[in-house]
Order: sequence, then C-alpha cells, then structure tokens
Amino acid sequence: MMRSPLEQRPQRHHVGRGAAGAPGSALPALQNRAGESDSPYVRRHADTPVAWQMLDADTLERAAVENKPIFMHIGFLADHLCHLTTQDSFSNPAVADFLNESFIPILIDREERPDLDAIYQNYSEAVNATGGWPLNLFLTPDLYPIFGGTYWPGPGTEHSAAAARSGGGGGGASGDESYHDFLAIAKKIHKFWVEQEERCRREAFEMLHKLQDFAQEGTFGAGSGGGSSGAGGEATVASAGAAAAAAGGANAAADASDLDLDQLDEALARIAKMFDPVDYGFGTPKFPNPARLSFLLRLAHFPAEVREFIGEEEVERATAMATKTLRRIRDGGLRDHLGAGFMRFSVTSDWSMPHFEKMVGENALLLGVFLDAWLGHSRAREGELALDDEFADVVLELADYLTSPVVRAERGGFITSEAADSFYRRGDRHMREGAYYLWTRREFDQVVGGGSTDDHASTVAAAYWNVQEDGNVPQDQDPFDEFINQNVLSVNADATELSKQLGVPPAEIKALVSAAREKLRAHREKERVRPARDEKIVVATNGMVIAALARTAAAVRWLDPDRAARYLQAARDSATFIKENLWHGPESKTNPLRRFFWDRPSQTPAFADDYAFLIDGLLDLYTATFEQQWLDWARQLQDVQTRLFYDSPSPPTSETGSAPPAPSPRHAYSGGFYSTEAEALSPTILRLKSGMDKSQPSTNAVAASNLFRLGTLLQHLPGGGVSGSSQGGSGQGGQKADVYLRQASETVAAFEAEILQYPWLFVSLLTGVVTARLGVRKKAVVVAGPGKGKGAEGADQVALRAWYTQPRAEARVLVPLAGDAGAAAEGAGEKKEDALAKEVEGLTISRSSRA
Repeated sequence: MMRSPLEQRPQRHHVGRGAAGAPGSALPALQNRAGESDSPYVRRHADTPVAWQMLDADTLERAAVENKPIFMHIGFLADHLCHLTTQDSFSNPAVADFLNESFIPILIDREERPDLDAIYQNYSEAVNATGGWPLNLFLTPDLYPIFGGTYWPGPGTEHSAAAARSGGGGGGASGDESYHDFLAIAKKIHKFWVEQEERCRREAFEMLHKLQDFAQEGTFGAGSGGGSSGAGGEATVASAGAAAAAAGGANAAADASDLDLDQLDEALARIAKMFDPVDYGFGTPKFPNPARLSFLLRLAHFPAEVREFIGEEEVERATAMATKTLRRIRDGGLRDHLGAGFMRFSVTSDWSMPHFEKMVGENALLLGVFLDAWLGHSRAREGELALDDEFADVVLELADYLTSPVVRAERGGFITSEAADSFYRRGDRHMREGAYYLWTRREFDQVVGGGSTDDHASTVAAAYWNVQEDGNVPQDQDPFDEFINQNVLSVNADATELSKQLGVPPAEIKALVSAAREKLRAHREKERVRPARDEKIVVATNGMVIAALARTAAAVRWLDPDRAARYLQAARDSATFIKENLWHGPESKTNPLRRFFWDRPSQTPAFADDYAFLIDGLLDLYTATFEQQWLDWARQLQDVQTRLFYDSPSPPTSETGSAPPAPSPRHAYSGGFYSTEAEALSPTILRLKSGMDKSQPSTNAVAASNLFRLGTLLQHLPGGGVSGSSQGGSGQGGQKADVYLRQASETVAAFEAEILQYPWLFVSLLTGVVTARLGVRKKAVVVAGPGKGKGAEGADQVALRAWYTQPRAEARVLVPLAGDAGAAAEGAGEKKEDALAKEVEGLTISRSSRA
C-alpha cells in the first residue's frame, strides 16, 4: 500500500522572456512552470527561457481567453534529437521570445503521457507520413491540431543551414514555401493563425474528426454496436464463445468471430515478404520489433494443430527469420559490446549505425525473445539446456544489465532509459551523440595494445569489431562530420571466420577479444562520463522487466542458482516497491495506481498499459515462486483495470427500463480495453484502444493473455485462487474465472475487423486467437511444504525444469496445489491428477519459505 498521500510539488518558477499576457489581458505574465512537473525530462527545461506551462485546466482556459494557439512539444530524456531541440531552439532567446509572445507553450514527457503521444503521432503520420520524437505541434486553444512535425533545426545552426540547402525542415509548413528552421516554422504558423483563424480552426476541426475515424480501432469487433443481452437474455456471439472457454472446450471461441488459424498463415506470408534476406530484420530504419520476432519463434511451439495448418516448412522458415535477425542484433551496432544492453534502433539497413539511447522496457522485451530463442535452440537439438548454447550469453548478459546498479534503483524498481548523448571526457562542456560508445582506431589501439597498430591483440580485436583507421560510420549517416574517424563496435567476423583469415586458433581469438573487452570497459568507465539516466520508475516498464527476469530466473535456476536468485529478488523488489509507493489499494473509488515514481509518486494516474504489463509480470513472478501475494495482487489489479478501462460489449442497463446508451467515441461497447479512462481534460483528447503492435506488444494483447491465464488459474486452484479461502474452484473464484475468460475472448474479438484485414500488424493478438481456439496450456504441480520436496534432482523437479525451459507459445499456466491438498495428492498416486483435472499432469515441488 502507498505509505503516504501524494505530496504537493513545490513550485519553482522561471519568468519566461517575452511572456506577458495578451494585449488587454489582465492575466499575469507567463512563468516557466517546468519545475512543477513530476517528470525529469520536463523539469530539465526549468531553466530554459521558454515559459513552459503544464497541460491543465488553467492553461487551456488561458489559451482560450487570450485566443492564442498552443505550442506542444512531446519528447523524452534519452533521445538525441530531443536534446538537440532543447539546446538549439528552446535555449535560444529569439525562439523563446516568439513562443512566449505568440503561443502558450506546453511541454510533455511522452513516457508520462503516452495517450497524448499516441493521438498526435497518429496525426503526424497522417499529415507527414512519418512520426517520431521530438514531436512538435501547433494546436488551437482547445487542442485541435493545426500543424506538426518531428525534428526542426534551431535557427542559425549547421543543421538549419543544411536544411535550407536541401529545401526542407523536418515536415514543412502549410503552402509551397520551405521553412528550414524552428523559428521560421513557428512564424509561419503564427501568421496563418492571425490572418486566417477561421480557416485554421475549420481545418483543424476536420483533421481531428479524421483522426477520430482513425481511432476506431477495436470498435468493429464481434461484440460491437452495443451487442448486449437481448430482450430474451441471449448473450452476444463473443460472450457465448467466451462462456465455452470458461467451460474448458478445446475450440472455446470457435463461434466468437471469424478469427481463426488462417490469420496466422496470412500474417506469416506477409511478414516473409517484408523480411530483408540480406541484412535480416524488416525495413529501414531497423527496429528490433520484439513482438514480431516473438510471434515468429512461437509458431514452432504452438500446438500441433497450428503447425499442421501452417506447414512445418513455413514454421521452420519463420524460426529462421527470427533467429537470423536476432544474430544480427546480437552482433551489430545496437549491442553495447563492452557493457550490456541494446540501443533503440539502427538508422542503417545493416544494423551498423544505432540511435544510441537504451530503453529499459525494450531491453526487457528483447530479453524475453532471446530467452525463447535459447530455449528453442535447446529443444530443437533435443538436449538439456546449457550455458554454452547459442544466445545463452546474451540472455545472461542482458539479465545482468537489467539487475545492475545502472538500471536497478537503490530503493527497488527499474529506471526508464539511458540517454544517447554524453560528455566524451570529464570536464567537457558539450555533449556528443554516442560519445560513451564510440572509438577512434588510435584510442582503441592505445587501450588494447599499448598504442601500437602492430600489436597482435589490438589487430585481432580490431578485426573482430570492425574498427577502422578512418572510422566505420557511413558517410551518408554523418552529414555534419560529427563521427569522423569514429567506430561503432560490431562483430565483423566470429572467431571461426577470423581464424581462417588471420591464421590464429579460435580459442586464442576468443581469449584476446575477452581481454580486449575488459581493457576497453575499464578505460571507458574510468575516463568517460556515463550517459544520463531517466530515473523514472514507470509501472509498465517495470512490469516488462519483472516478467523477463522471473522467466529467466526460472529457466536458469538449475544452471546458475546464484544468478537466478539475484534476478528473482530484483523482480520481487520492483513489485514490492510499486505496491508500497504507487498503489493505493483496490478499495479506492478512483484510479488507485500512479503511473511512475521519481522523487515521489507522480500525479499522473496509471494507464491501461501499466496495469496490463504489471499483471503480466506478477503472473510470471507467481509462476516462478508460487508466492500467493503476487497472484492476489494481480487479481486486484485486473479488477481495477476492467473497471477503469474495459469496454464491455454489454451497455449498462437502466433501472427505469429505458433503452441502453448508444455507442459513442468514449464507449463503443465492443470489448477490449481503452488506453485511458473515460473522463479526460478535454473532449479533443481521444480515447483509443491499442491493438496494433509497435515497439512493444499491444496493451490489449497482453490484457487478453492475462485474462486467459487468470481465468484458468482460478478455475483450477483450490478456493478459486482466493488467498485464505477453502472453497473449491467452482465457488466465487470459479465464477470470477468465467468472467475473466469471457472478457479475454471479447478482447480478442474486439479487433476482428482489423486482424482480418491486416493480421501481420496484430501478431500479439494472434497468440490470443490461438489460445481462444485451442485453449490455455496447463500443468498441475503439487506443492509440498518446506523440507517435504524431493530436491533439485528428484524426478518431479526434472518435470518442473522441463516446464520452466519451454519457450513461450499460447497462454499457459502452472497450477499449484498447496499444503495438505498436496500431501494428500502425493499419497494418492495416480488419483492426484483426477483431484485437479484429467487433462493436467501432477508433480511435486518444494514451496519456498518466502511463500
């Protein structure tokens, strides 16, 4: 529980330049309110001359009274171009004066307000055919979009001069003229507003309504259109399918919608066409796309019906696409080869040139995918999991990174990111992009070989990591000569290939590279300044890390017990920190979960993705530990998430017998989860549903999986999974199980129209289709008390190990029978299986003393 109520943030004001109220206005001059924010990214702007405002009712009222358009900047701390915008534009007095005089400036951390970011990214993609960060927007006083774009160079900078020569500026303004810097674009928009306000408002209004149409994702599914119980009490088609799931039918959701295994086949065919056969991955720039890679790996481990439908050859092709891409990610420039962790994406097709920011959530998702690749590799060769298997080193390195002091906060929880920009040396005045990670050949040789280019060790290491005398950054990726003679470390050839080229035994090459890595790492830590960290502890991000670490700990507990214990404790500490500092408790009538913690709990409430990813993490933590508290809390969170965000296909009925409410933009009555609560600061803040996978799996895919898992657990656990209950699964817990399973099927069915048309964009939800069609994979375990288990080498422990080392596929649960029920089942031989369910197996493990 939260230990103390939210504290009022002390106000720190910086009077903005030129920030007086509009002519004739009695309002005081604008002051820079960035210091009031909970966000470290926003607060970093407290000393800039722009009079930043918070997005609140007072700010919108002032914009309306003064009839000034709003300038909104959406960014995040780790991003290089966001840093550049602050440095070259927001710190520029001329830009600040103009923004303060002509607009109401608002600053948004996209990690604090993902809802706003999603809305306006949709706008940018619709208008400019591109999105990203920073996202700079000009809005009417009531938040209708006038114009927006991504990075605009600061006036008088080399970047703006280059933009002028090329005739562009990161998303041009209205009309045919080209505006090459931030200030020029702002002046153009202001002129448009002053001279043609009516047209400006009309076009902005029309654009928002187009966005509203675009935002109807998840509102055309099987349950849409207010498909509630009819006059005769008949359930919707989706509800009927879900009820079958609750009853345990193998084809549970067969009648819920037209979604079937066909969509997996279609998705795979389209993904195969998108696949880069030379450099692997998809498109340019190259993003890791964990959701897509996970889908490709899961195909080999789905039930036999799926593999037979798709074809074994196509399944093998899918595995090969994922594996080849993961190898390129592992070896390429995205990986920090001296420390650990992966950068966000590569601007080049060959994975050689990264954007240097490290996002903790995306690293957690990659840990899950690399873990599945490692586990799948072991199963493919029909051998025991081993630490010298392919990808094992990446899994352990990445899990070590996530549990290191760099990422793991002292009080518990995991930070959000490490920045792309840093000082190259201590005492430098200006930050450089990638400074912490880049090497000249001269410095490389000095550190590895004592300064001699003929040194054997530095020659081998330079060949291994492709370190060139003139640098290895492509010239077309360095238009401003910022990376002259710089090298991004990436594996150019493995030890076997280098052995053939250099005539050196592979074992010697591995030893030399390992020694070089230690020297380079030590030099970097001593001489360079580590990039700034965004120390927000965001709930959704922490949920991703908890899930990845819990699964990794369970998989390696027999191979490396110390590591497993450390990973598991870090996951527990994160969950405990969130519960104690960000959670008010299920009794709260409002949203009881805060979005993040930095110095103190944020004023921003949690979104649906926070709930979904945290529940997912808690279920994996429960599976790895069988500690009841995590399952209990997951249930509480699920019930709150449903209350706040679920779009029930059954509209609420009126006690007076009047007709149920009609579907609306904020209540479609079609199933699935909205990203935000129903109430918003302004009606122009659209209410969206997330079904499409992007840099992370969609919220609704994760939520559907959670509901399938919770419902199945509650069906089979004694007392329906209720802590301290002696009821059977058919009691209150069993009724709740039916509700969860029905909502899971409704959530998948809500996106039926989109999945049928674009299945490759919804691959995480396709896993939900498999689960709805073929059921949740289950295994029962009988949990003995402390000291009563058979030990790590016992037969039942072998069976448990087999479960923990399975790669992910459809939703699955490990169902424990605890206490006396376990002891009785142990003595009952084969009857222990009947005590739970005929279709699940039994085994005995020792309950942790922590339970």
